[in-house]
Amino acid sequence: RGNTTSLWNQFPHDPILPGMAWYYLCQCAYNVDALLSLLELSLEVTSLDSGGKEQHPKNNQTILRLPLKLQLRWSSTCRGDFTEMFVHHIVTNLLVMGSSFFRLTRVGSMVFLVHDISDVPVDLSKLANFLKWKITTIVCFITMVLVWLATRLGIFPFVIYKSILVESYLITLSIEPLHYHTFRWLFVTLIALIILLHVAWFGMFIQMGYILVTKNETHDLSEHKQGEPDAFGSSTTQTSTNGTITNGMNGDSASNTNGKKHN
Repeated sequence: RGNTTSLWNQFPHDPILPGMAWYYLCQCAYNVDALLSLLELSLEVTSLDSGGKEQHPKNNQTILRLPLKLQLRWSSTCRGDFTEMFVHHIVTNLLVMGSSFFRLTRVGSMVFLVHDISDVPVDLSKLANFLKWKITTIVCFITMVLVWLATRLGIFPFVIYKSILVESYLITLSIEPLHYHTFRWLFVTLIALIILLHVAWFGMFIQMGYILVTKNETHDLSEHKQGEPDAFGSSTTQTSTNGTITNGMNGDSASNTNGKKHN
């Protein structure tokens, strides 16, 4: 109850109810699985023959040579925003586990909430685009942009993050200030990084919207490693009989739609 100062009241003796514990367990399990799924979707291990040549050559770039004549390569189903998603999942898991360890579950649950709300239109727009429902995709895309603005670029930085910056000192009323400053910088830095990722993704949304307005085409740039060729070109796109745009970069397989949460 009350304003954002209630996020820090009674710390570290505020009770953690069973519902909150389960909420954290589900969030932790989901984010760990999302990280592993991203790696499985985006990377593959291939073997080399005795001459050091790949047995099944592809055009995908080699990332790392491994022992036992193996190499790590980009998969053909690699997401276009792999770097952003990988950093996001690493940071998110650190925040989930760190806030649980330091009993910062109140503010942590608020971060979960704004992400969970905005994830709904994100996933709906991806599903509609995969099914080639153009009108539904446009409606979901507009909803996604508005909800993203309100939650991840509004409430998250200007309410929750602001409280972390200027109000979290209230916990020094019950713990040693040195203890507080030991972990404060970690959460401030990690959450700032997530906010920067949100801004980067919003820039991608603006690019998608520009393509939609100028070319009347729907492209999910986050699902392609190099985006649509020439970003705005249509050399790998084809128009289906109902006028919707189908993406030809990676075949838009169903597995491309299971990337998380622009937790």
